[in-house]
Amino acid sequence: MSRVLEIEVALGQLPSQEQWEVDRWLLDALEQGTGCAAEGQRGGSAPALPDYAARRRRIFGDKVLPNRVLVSRSEERW
Repeated sequence: MSRVLEIEVALGQLPSQEQWEVDRWLLDALEQGTGCAAEGQRGGSAPALPDYAARRRRIFGDKVLPNRVLVSRSEERW
């Protein structure tokens, strides 16, 4: 069972008592920070964000791009 829908259907076929046990187990795992999702987050460092300035320089070179918001505000009539 790799898809959420398959898991949801399988849980729906369980007796209600066993559904409650699975719910309790999931809540306990989330509170304790155990489980597959928590293991992926234990790296301790945030993922590296893309360098947008380097990308802009690679695409446009050393051109100075105008701030379109300021340009449009200066063209509006107040």
